[in-house]
Amino acid sequence: MSRKEGKSIRTRLLFMVLLPIVLLGMMVVFMGMTLLYQFYSRGIKDELTSTTNIMLDCLDLTVRGDYSYESGMLLKGDLNITDSTMLYRVKEKTGIDTTIFWRDKRIMTTVENQYGVSAVGTKAGPDVVSTVLEQGNSYYSNKIDINGTPYIGYYMPIKNDDNTVVGMIFAGKNRNLVYWKVITVLLWFMVFFAIACVIAVIVSSLYSKHMVSDISVINTFLKTISEGDLTVTLDEKITGRKDELGKIGAYASKMRCNLQNVIELDPLTRLYNRRSCNNKLKALDSEYSQYTVIMCDIDCFKKINDNYGHDAGDYVLVNISRLICDNIRDYGFAGRWGGEEFLLVYTTGYNTAMQNVRQIQEKIRKYDFEYNGNKMKVTMTFGVYADDNSSPYEERIRKADINLYIGKNSGRDRIVDGKEKI
Repeated sequence: MSRKEGKSIRTRLLFMVLLPIVLLGMMVVFMGMTLLYQFYSRGIKDELTSTTNIMLDCLDLTVRGDYSYESGMLLKGDLNITDSTMLYRVKEKTGIDTTIFWRDKRIMTTVENQYGVSAVGTKAGPDVVSTVLEQGNSYYSNKIDINGTPYIGYYMPIKNDDNTVVGMIFAGKNRNLVYWKVITVLLWFMVFFAIACVIAVIVSSLYSKHMVSDISVINTFLKTISEGDLTVTLDEKITGRKDELGKIGAYASKMRCNLQNVIELDPLTRLYNRRSCNNKLKALDSEYSQYTVIMCDIDCFKKINDNYGHDAGDYVLVNISRLICDNIRDYGFAGRWGGEEFLLVYTTGYNTAMQNVRQIQEKIRKYDFEYNGNKMKVTMTFGVYADDNSSPYEERIRKADINLYIGKNSGRDRIVDGKEKI
């Protein structure tokens, strides 16, 4: 073989190895960023929605009466609630800017322009006014301009008891900061891809055959993820490689796990979130599986937050979730349905489910909840429902929820299944 022929073969071999790697890198960047942006945007919307809901619940549940605005003061009933402490507390903990409007005017806000000038006194845009104030609907947009600063934001109407819309609550994040996080991840993808290409040039003659094969496996793995199937796993021979493809495989597997966690798990309790519970129940219905649904709720949870702080409330949620998870591990699954409410699904028989629920109830009663030296007595109420598989899961949840509220209204700390009360 001549030197010229040798160079030609090495060139073709290098091209054969680099071409799929370049294509793979572009696909990784494109798919990764598309998925990341979609899930991150969805997460931001959920976060902003939750923030406005929580703020509105705090105002509605803490103080009774209609809202009014007099002499520069926001009143609820006869109580002056013109206090921005809650708004700045939210921003301190979450980085989310919040605003309370009286009609279309900002009367309390954490939003400031680049010079530190507060947006108090400014007004909402016409689209927001039309949707929220005039139609009484929520409004979400990633193209909101406040004092010259772009925001991703969510508006929710404030209503009096007669359903009259008198103002709005806003929660938002600076759009430039959100986009910069996405761009940073993209840059890391690009840096890693450049390194992989350099290494591929060095080791192409040794790894060409196996490399092309393993790239194909990774390509299929990423394609499956991009189509929404996060149950797929990557062959261990890929992640076990000691080169850059092994790292790509490991990062791809880690990305899949992280995306799955973002989509399926509640970030605080690490239980399944509501969306995941619905998907799992749909699967059980499609398999005509027998299962028992339990809706449960922490008794007087608001008092825990009010008396000991929200960190103490989070501590209680985490420990109760752990007790539930330890109990249900081999029998079904559990999820955080919302706030202090949980969903338990037992795929065993009804009697086994009831026995385990009693065990959870007793463990929670006896557990020493202590946070910052404060001992707390915590109990839960459970609503149970099981039938002969003739009802869809939505109906089972509804009936379990009815039993839960029966238990709440009849004294709490009990299990109600429509047959007996414990």
